[in-house]
Amino acid sequence: MLPLAFNLNSLFKTQQFSKSNISLKVYFLLAFGMNRKFTSLNHPLLLKYVLLVWFFTTFHFYSIVAQDIHFSQFYASPTNLNPALAGVIEGNYRAAAIYRNQWGSISDNPYVTVGGSFDANLPLDKLKDVVGVGINFVNDKAGKGSLGMMNISLAAAYHKKLDKNGKHFLGLGIQPGYIQRTLNTNDLLFPSQYNGNDFDQTRPTGENFGNNNIRYFDLNSGLLYSGKISKRLGVIQGFSVYHLTRPKESFLKDDVRLANRFTVHGGLRIKLNEVFYLTPNYIYQFQNKAQEINFGSAVEFHLKGKETTILSVGGWYRLIDAPIASASIEYKKLRAGVSYDFTTSDLKPATNSRGGFEITLIYTGLFVKQDAGPMLVPCPRL
Repeated sequence: MLPLAFNLNSLFKTQQFSKSNISLKVYFLLAFGMNRKFTSLNHPLLLKYVLLVWFFTTFHFYSIVAQDIHFSQFYASPTNLNPALAGVIEGNYRAAAIYRNQWGSISDNPYVTVGGSFDANLPLDKLKDVVGVGINFVNDKAGKGSLGMMNISLAAAYHKKLDKNGKHFLGLGIQPGYIQRTLNTNDLLFPSQYNGNDFDQTRPTGENFGNNNIRYFDLNSGLLYSGKISKRLGVIQGFSVYHLTRPKESFLKDDVRLANRFTVHGGLRIKLNEVFYLTPNYIYQFQNKAQEINFGSAVEFHLKGKETTILSVGGWYRLIDAPIASASIEYKKLRAGVSYDFTTSDLKPATNSRGGFEITLIYTGLFVKQDAGPMLVPCPRL
């Protein structure tokens, strides 16, 4: 077996890749936690990592460089999906938190994403329209914390009533934000540091890094229709565009711009009877040459008592990637959810079908009684 440095450099030389926002060699080394010394070139872990590098360089280069984060429970992180979802709540305000852990099955240093948001709606008495406002935070770390992203954004949306009964609304939202990306190369190993036996971090990296700390302003926007078609059917349909400013994003000295992300999403809430509800939804988004299609449904069980308890179980499928199982419980307006991805893509042999899991918490509340003031924006449960 040839030395790892030779194998990696051969891969990058033969793939004819263009320069990206981060050296491709660095990405794979940090992403899968190759910050260990192998005493043997026949080490089984070394073979697994080389196979993973080959897979990604061959098939997934364009889908991992300068792409946005994504959640399996996309409906639990509303303003990451569409700024116009600010204020579309079963109540007056909503606080949400989400945690995602991915690639733990193939790395000691998995990807970890943490997010939180708060939004509220402010009814306009005279116009019967609704204004939504919100704040969103996301922190993402890849590998051993070497590649990091922090995003803080504000959202504002105006929901125009389309009918006299306030059952149909059209909303427009904007979302300015501040993003910071960091790269810590101290704990990383590079092909040029392989001396034939192990990695020597005193050797030069062979990389020309310009700025390891990038900050920039970003702007997103979206449209949303939400409506109550009948007492048993609610619908929501939206479209959003992220990174309208096409900010420059490069750790090297290249002029690399962050591509726009376009998202189309929708969902229904169908009341079958007093106990059972169906909540199908979908999302389609693409950015640069990467795309995602995710669709599925959940079944809700409304258990009546002094306080209604809502149990939900469901399944989604992210096309050519992973089926997703999810479950949640809601009591006194606090909903806790969990989901797990089962990898079915070409990474299945390396991951043993294990993907990522997510945990979500959402609390909705009222500033005033629901029957007071103008009707709120209809919110079929996403």
